[in-house]
Amino acid sequence: MARNDDIPQNQVIYHKGTHTVEYIDGKIVKSGEDFKIYEALSLIFINDNTEIPVPKVRSIHYGDKRLDVRYDGEGKSTNIHLKNGKVFERKNDEQGLPILVHWKNDQVDKITMDFVEGKALDMVWMDFTKAQQGVLAEDLRRYVTELRKLKGTYIGALNDGPARIISNFQQLKEVGPFNSRKEFNSSLSENSVATMICPSQDDSSQEDDSSQDDDPPQKHEDFFFTHGDIVPRNILVNGQGKITALVDWEFAGYYPQYWEYSKASRDPTTGWKNFLCNEVFCEKEDWV
Repeated sequence: MARNDDIPQNQVIYHKGTHTVEYIDGKIVKSGEDFKIYEALSLIFINDNTEIPVPKVRSIHYGDKRLDVRYDGEGKSTNIHLKNGKVFERKNDEQGLPILVHWKNDQVDKITMDFVEGKALDMVWMDFTKAQQGVLAEDLRRYVTELRKLKGTYIGALNDGPARIISNFQQLKEVGPFNSRKEFNSSLSENSVATMICPSQDDSSQEDDSSQDDDPPQKHEDFFFTHGDIVPRNILVNGQGKITALVDWEFAGYYPQYWEYSKASRDPTTGWKNFLCNEVFCEKEDWV
């Protein structure tokens, strides 16, 4: 993504089917049919609980209703509350008494968020120097470590949402949520999702489309908050290689430990998989 002054006002940045991303008056507006709240909730959750740079969500629209997100002086939301896996808005009722309002996941019309300066990594990756790659790797390692500190009790999106996956036929599937990896992996198989890559394999010596049919055993059943699509097009960087924002959190949620690497490493960008294997997810052998 370019700088603010490089983008004309009210420009369509992305359009596919019924979904549109626009730059309007210095903000990013995502809109379309069958929109969900999951990305907005994930952005607020990450903003409030980590130091990972993400766009600040300003409003979520449901038809004639609108949820405006307020922030304090430290940039943390003041009216969004996470309780037992569900997301609520803090507000006062007609008598002025504090209440929690649960917002539904479906029928979202649009989401407005801040514009973040930076260039999409896929536009500059092939020209990145070793020094820039080193800065990028350090940021990614730190941010993945932060995500691993956020643990859930199920596999799926925030607000008791489903796991959102892309099948081998490039179809979006919403399945679950699940209480175990066994249930999750069974659903992956049923929905033709080939993402059960053995995390201990030597990926740097494999082709980019290498995979393994069987899910590797693990010593624990922890579920970690996961971006789910850390690929070059979703990483904004500056000239030094430092990340200015991780964007597009629509596939985020709680997943098994291997899921982040498994999804990120499937991007076909030349050298990306080796970079992840050797510089970012160096601890893969400890996952099994």
